[in-house]
Amino acid sequence: PHPTGGALEAMITIKADFNHMDEHGRLLLADLVIHDQTPFAEIAARREPILFTDGEDVVRGSLAPDASRGWVGIADWSTQDLVESYPRSVAVG
Repeated sequence: PHPTGGALEAMITIKADFNHMDEHGRLLLADLVIHDQTPFAEIAARREPILFTDGEDVVRGSLAPDASRGWVGIADWSTQDLVESYPRSVAVG
């Protein structure tokens, strides 16, 4: 249980490059080297909430298969400033 008494919702985070999109504004994921081993089909089948992250930027979204692009992220850009991550990144040196 969550400390406030409610259930903690399961959530998946996927690293993405928010500047790496197709002409429809979908995040291109399958061609990123960091996702060589990511089981996109298995993650999509779980139907759990997904957070796409790019550094400190976070958006909610979902996964979708694309015949020519592989797996893409459908970002809900209206959620971009609603999620905060801690601790914040701090420049060292």
